[in-house]
Amino acid sequence: MSGKVVASLPRTRFSPAIPPIVAVVACVIWAGTARAVSGTVGPAPPSVLPVFILVIVTLAVTGAATPLPLISGTVSIRRERQAVLAAVAASVPFVFALLINPDRWPGGPAPLIADRVPVGGWLLDGIMGALPFAVDTTAYKLAFSALTDFGFYLECVLVATVLYAALRVVATPQKNARYRK
Repeated sequence: MSGKVVASLPRTRFSPAIPPIVAVVACVIWAGTARAVSGTVGPAPPSVLPVFILVIVTLAVTGAATPLPLISGTVSIRRERQAVLAAVAASVPFVFALLINPDRWPGGPAPLIADRVPVGGWLLDGIMGALPFAVDTTAYKLAFSALTDFGFYLECVLVATVLYAALRVVATPQKNARYRK
């Protein structure tokens, strides 16, 4: 045993595709959960909250892991892990924007994704407007939930990309292979 607590995963040519696939699966899981409980009268069942928390954490982590190839080989593995943690921590304001949003009155205007996803929500609102769904239908709610979660993922990717690009500019390339522990 080498004494390492955490071993690095092997990198293949398919490794960069794994985080976006996991993010899409998490969005589908949340949209399916929201669809399953949308017909219930009253507050959502208590089983929805853990699913929502797991989906948000999964989206934040996959958003931080997606642009990780920007800094691989530039900094040590330890610094990569610290950068991922910093990127996830930098996504916390977007979690607040996702959770703290205006309430909608029955019969009022359609909800906006831009209220929940401040960076690119306007673009997703345009997509929602182009879809042929009537407001307050199951299909509309399903698409709204999926696009909101996907927009949150894109915000996390944007934050991580900016952070990693800054780290890449500041860091010097590691030429010594033994240093990559």
